[in-house]
Amino acid sequence: MGVALMCGAGADSVLGEPRLERPDHFTRADYQAFDRDFVFDGAVCEVGLKRKKICFDASPFENTLAKGQPVPSSLPDMPAEFPVILKTQLKADGLETWRFGRSLVLVESGTREIADVMQLMAPYREHGETVVASR
Repeated sequence: MGVALMCGAGADSVLGEPRLERPDHFTRADYQAFDRDFVFDGAVCEVGLKRKKICFDASPFENTLAKGQPVPSSLPDMPAEFPVILKTQLKADGLETWRFGRSLVLVESGTREIADVMQLMAPYREHGETVVASR
């Protein structure tokens, strides 16, 4: 019985913990999680994940993606690579992280509706101010 009481008390304290925020948009920390200007296979990679040996190439479609618009039906579903998803903060339920070239896109599950776009080569903007990514 003593063990049951201890387990119950532990469960109450865990249940009383505040939940971590799961944003519905990309954050500055997401932007800064990626490496920039590193050498990959003998060439300079502008953005990617150096330790995972992933370099993002430009996509002709990424500049056409906009918040509030659907991902064009001519484009396939493009879920981001697992290491990319791990580098970004967990997002709100119902959102999936997709990658098109050097852009990450939050897509509403089942709808292809774009909730947010983060261009990893563009200066990050926060509250109207430009923030250059750390290199």
